[in-house]
Amino acid sequence: MKTRLLKSLKLFLSFFLFVTFANLYSQPPAPLGRIYDQAHQQSFVLYSDGMMVQDGNPMNKGMAYRDPSGMMYLRLPAANPYQKAFFLDYNRNVIEIDYIMGARIIGYSDIQPPPNPMVNYTPPQYNPNVGIQTANGFEPLPNQIIDINNPYGDLMITNEQTAKNCYDQSVGFNGTLDRQKFGDCMVENMAGKKENEIYNCVKNASTPEEQALCLVGTMGGANERRISASLLKCYKQYGTDYSKYPLCLAGESSDPELQKLLSCVQQQGSYGQVSFMNTAMCYGASKLNMNTEAQIVVQCAVTSGGQPYVFAGCAGGQLMARELDKCLTIGVGGDSGCFGKNNDIIKGLNKIGSELQNQFGPNNDIVKTWNTTVHDIQYGPGNNHEAVKVIRNIGNEVGKAGNNISKEIKKVLPKIKW
Repeated sequence: MKTRLLKSLKLFLSFFLFVTFANLYSQPPAPLGRIYDQAHQQSFVLYSDGMMVQDGNPMNKGMAYRDPSGMMYLRLPAANPYQKAFFLDYNRNVIEIDYIMGARIIGYSDIQPPPNPMVNYTPPQYNPNVGIQTANGFEPLPNQIIDINNPYGDLMITNEQTAKNCYDQSVGFNGTLDRQKFGDCMVENMAGKKENEIYNCVKNASTPEEQALCLVGTMGGANERRISASLLKCYKQYGTDYSKYPLCLAGESSDPELQKLLSCVQQQGSYGQVSFMNTAMCYGASKLNMNTEAQIVVQCAVTSGGQPYVFAGCAGGQLMARELDKCLTIGVGGDSGCFGKNNDIIKGLNKIGSELQNQFGPNNDIVKTWNTTVHDIQYGPGNNHEAVKVIRNIGNEVGKAGNNISKEIKKVLPKIKW
């Protein structure tokens, strides 16, 4: 009995001390200042917990949150924040944004916001001597992503049967070949998943902004896909009227990466320089897959304007354009048609194999790997992207010297030029 009484006393004492210290150290929300809505002749007190309470009408209250777009400091309570919303900007102005009328200043505040987090866009520096040779001419690359030690990209190739399937699927009832459909089918089967996503971003985009946002999602990780999708939704709704983006993003959580991406695209527009490469450098190239093969594919896709033959001829290596031309002028397969017995790409790869053998001997591991990989590409079941990577890696390893091997590799593999 005595033990039970002692335990009860300890429990009561512990609870008493907890309540005492909680009351001692917990402080009620402190007022941060006032927000004055001059258009509606009312003012509110903003508290440290985000609560806003109208002066003289304490029942009219609501929570303020950080603006998800980052363009404003706080999103203030509103009945329908997707159509008409109120904000406190970084200059202490109270802003009303209407989805039809746009933005206007309706008041002010004595609350001091933190520094504006939006980035100060600086156009990147491009190396005029290093870049990609495209159908539109030489396209230089930003200095910070150039890797001259790995200049080669991925070969684009497929087998005869796949080419025949694409051809048959693209012939209409009147026997006429739908060249666009055939080209798209060939790109889909010759390129890898990521390359096709890049090509489709460009083909389906109608403006540089739409293209840049789509490519950020394609080249980045899960977060880039999410934030680029959110901004593309806003772009389809409001275009380049960025003043209304806080309405579109009202349901988003505050994300510094989304705010940075929006700021990068918005500020580029003021320079008239909206592009994926500029956006990538502003947003952070390290967050995106910007290796050599990706750089080649992006620049080729952007300059192709979504034309499959232009894209493949640029991104697939010098011999790819010749091979696709044979598809359209001679046909597919056989002795003379594209991807048949006299496939220019396979002949080029075999010639590289001969040069490698002359240089290193028939029993060298590089020579054996090269010949096996070329055989897999030629006779394997469809496009073999692991084999393509082997070809690219060997090209980077042995293609730097100014010898016959290097000359032949340059004829076949896509390459960054300097």
